[in-house]
Amino acid sequence: MQYFKTAQFVPQKGQAWMYIEASDEDVVQRTLTHIPTTAEIERIPNPIVKVLFMKERLMPADAEEFLSLWNS
Repeated sequence: MQYFKTAQFVPQKGQAWMYIEASDEDVVQRTLTHIPTTAEIERIPNPIVKVLFMKERLMPADAEEFLSLWNS
């Protein structure tokens, strides 16, 4: 598995982090969005987007980081 993250600012909430879990063949398995300042987590177990694209623009993430947020 591969894990990535990207960030986007959300007005009145702060930085939102989107995490992506993808197979080695770049098939997206699960995604989640985490806003640390408000402790919001949105889990998407079956995302609409199934193909990982433009992964060179994504930051690498640790499996432990993704799984700890997913299981919290």
